[in-house]
Amino acid sequence: MTGLKFGLISLGSKSSQMLIDEAKNFFEVADMIDLRKIEIRIDKKTEVLYDGKILKDYDCLYIKGSYKYASLLYGLSEIYKDKCFIPIDSQAHIIAHNKFLNHLHFSSEKMLKMPATYFAANVSETKEFLKTLNYPIILKIPSGTHGKGVIFAESNASASSMIDALEIFKQPVIIQDYINVKSDIRVIVAGEKIVGSMRRIAKQGEVRANAHQGGEAEPFIVTTEMKNMCIEASKKIKASICAIDLVESDYGPLILEVNTSPGLQKITEVTKKNIAIEIVEYLYDETKKLREIKDKKNSLNLMDEMNLDNIISKEFEVNIKLVNDKILLPEFISKLSKLKDGEEVICKIQNGKIELIRQ
Repeated sequence: MTGLKFGLISLGSKSSQMLIDEAKNFFEVADMIDLRKIEIRIDKKTEVLYDGKILKDYDCLYIKGSYKYASLLYGLSEIYKDKCFIPIDSQAHIIAHNKFLNHLHFSSEKMLKMPATYFAANVSETKEFLKTLNYPIILKIPSGTHGKGVIFAESNASASSMIDALEIFKQPVIIQDYINVKSDIRVIVAGEKIVGSMRRIAKQGEVRANAHQGGEAEPFIVTTEMKNMCIEASKKIKASICAIDLVESDYGPLILEVNTSPGLQKITEVTKKNIAIEIVEYLYDETKKLREIKDKKNSLNLMDEMNLDNIISKEFEVNIKLVNDKILLPEFISKLSKLKDGEEVICKIQNGKIELIRQ
């Protein structure tokens, strides 16, 4: 299908450039749109501005960015959700960028097992709770990313000191059981397919396995249980493109968090797979499906407005489609012509004009 337009709204990372490079091979238009230059103007009508001008229309918008822009990501996804294909639901941007909401959102799903978690805004209550725990534990800042805001506490005394420090900076804290492993698993999901997975190994003396923290990585083949967990988590959060971080434990695989703006460089390097092209293929296929549904709906609406039996001769401007070198006409044109499947006709072609005549 020609004419499809794709826009990637992001912070312009190397991963985003990888996606755009591949998108140019699928979409007629593939634009990189800097999230930091986006404005939303709300008055009598809502307008999205890019560099001071109205953002043009797209058939697909892949919107992603860091937790600092969660509200803007939410707003953009809400505005465009009925206008084009959006792979990530507006709510997913809020949930995925907050570790506590991650856990709360998945808590009702038996399949989506996660480490035991505690959250409180009141430091005094948190300190009382710390006395009841078995150590070591993990402390997390809800909005941390790339392994930042993850703290290892080996005793009640060290945990209490860290809580005091976080209170000074007005930071709430999440407390989790420490799973005694030195690696985690990063899985990239696109639709109902796992397009890449790797095991990340923490460097010496580190409890965080993130590549951004200097950890090593190796290819990893997910188990059937892990695959089902990741796809279910993607559906639950309504983010058809996302990364799921897992850890293996004595209780089976546990989900650590969902990331709606995952980096692609490390996992591409480790797996030797073109992750970007698989994501873009998914975006293209879903966008094409949505366009076909819209075209059919528009054709049906047009037929409803016309009295087909009374039309003898009329000109219409339509878009044709070529499938396997065959011309496909809109449904209402086929009905107006009253042509039947397999019917023999005379086809005249002259100076670019095509005429079909019944025998």
